[in-house]
Amino acid sequence: MRLALVISSLSSGGAERVMSDLANHWAEDGHDVHLITLASPDEEPFYQLDSRIKLLHLNQLEESANIVRRLFNILKRLYRIRRCIKKINPDRILSFNDITNISVLIATRGFGVPVIVSERTNAYFSQIPKFYQILRTVSYTWSFKVLVQTQSAANYFKSMTNIGIIPNLINSTNNLKFNYSKCDRLISSGRLVTSKAFDLLIQAFSNLSHEHPNMTLTIYGEGPERPSLEKLILELNLENRVFLPGVVKNIHQKLAEADLFVFPSRFEGFPNALCEAMAVGLPIVATRCSGSVDVIQDGHNGLLVDVDDSLALEKALLRLINDAALREKIGEQAKSITQDYSPQKIYELWDQIMLK
Repeated sequence: MRLALVISSLSSGGAERVMSDLANHWAEDGHDVHLITLASPDEEPFYQLDSRIKLLHLNQLEESANIVRRLFNILKRLYRIRRCIKKINPDRILSFNDITNISVLIATRGFGVPVIVSERTNAYFSQIPKFYQILRTVSYTWSFKVLVQTQSAANYFKSMTNIGIIPNLINSTNNLKFNYSKCDRLISSGRLVTSKAFDLLIQAFSNLSHEHPNMTLTIYGEGPERPSLEKLILELNLENRVFLPGVVKNIHQKLAEADLFVFPSRFEGFPNALCEAMAVGLPIVATRCSGSVDVIQDGHNGLLVDVDDSLALEKALLRLINDAALREKIGEQAKSITQDYSPQKIYELWDQIMLK
């Protein structure tokens, strides 16, 4: 089967990782996979791709403050998408992320090819401009299927009849064994953006760091909030205790070296970073936000606290830091996520939609 997959870019990120995994899966199964991005041809994919995948960059991410120029860019983008997909002549089209989904649905109108679109965040919280919200409401009715990652996200589209839920897959990590007797290295990961609430985490860590002088916090990721987070770290005199090393490709190795994972997000689509930490057996503290509440049962495979509650986050951290038995119990229970979201189960759900 000939498949056309469309995403804005293939940089580091959860949506990009899933799209890369799916492209590899279908290429390995012998399908003719065309992976289309709107990014520049100079952009190298962050995640490894099968050599059989045909990678096409449309170079259509140019933005402009001028309304006329912006409209021209949108029309050019639609034309390039339409021309590219028409040339491929696929049996199925898969698009990721809200505005790209809208563009693909408009660009392929009249092709008669099933278009599957996937929302990769929770639309309740990840707001797009009103104009695009209207376009989404209309264009999503043209799609063969609208896929989301959790029930929390599906609730936003409850008036649509073509909604489906497919969570992300979680790879097994060969049952790493942790030394739950110590808890000196706290870790988190994700894009450095306001929705991840790393400012809240740094503040909570500051409050408890005096009682635990050997403890460190490392946050892996990159994004626009780096300057403000670095400023906060300096203001709290934590430059030797809190570290922002950027994006790493060997995140599983970094997780295996940690003692406790903290996930303070204000909202999520599907919390990839959280699930990766659970898969290796790390004890977890997370906020009670969309996405996280879909995978964590409070007190069983993690501890949940309210969003934006720094004091509750601090108390939950101290509870785990001071209780090795609880850390071990939660860490061991967290590993079962690899069974619930195994590649075999998740790929089968995708295959049923894309290949049948």
